[in-house]
Amino acid sequence: MDESQKEQAGAGEGDLCLLTIGEHESWLVQGRQEPLRLAMGYRALVPGQTLGQFHREPPSPLELEQAIAWVEDIVMPLATDLAPCSALRLTPSLLTPLFGPVTLPLARIEQSFAQLAAMAERDPLAARDLPAGREFAATLLILREFMHHLGFIEVSLLAAQP
Repeated sequence: MDESQKEQAGAGEGDLCLLTIGEHESWLVQGRQEPLRLAMGYRALVPGQTLGQFHREPPSPLELEQAIAWVEDIVMPLATDLAPCSALRLTPSLLTPLFGPVTLPLARIEQSFAQLAAMAERDPLAARDLPAGREFAATLLILREFMHHLGFIEVSLLAAQP
């Protein structure tokens, strides 16, 4: 996590949360608190393994389920430790090219995840709106589980810095 990301988290209200989904780890900053390191990233869904359970492209239904269980094990303890946040921001990620800098409701993230699940079931129509790639799938899965289990109703995707 770099200094500009820490500044973005601290800007405005103290109860904003900034999530950075990195390759092998992610970071959560709440207001001006120290960043919290999370042992999950779009290339590290299982400790010590590149791309975790995602061996297929798109991931299989079983791979998705295993990844969900693993991410839940990391995210669920935060529900008791994390003070309520008024808003969630996501630093530029693999989701930014698809959605752009925008605020998305949880329902839109869930819709995209349902489309990913349909892709896993080999539904040919599901692939038309989502990019291929295990890394995109992992990023979407992490964000979805984070929002779903920590009660965020929307996420603001931040623009990439020029």
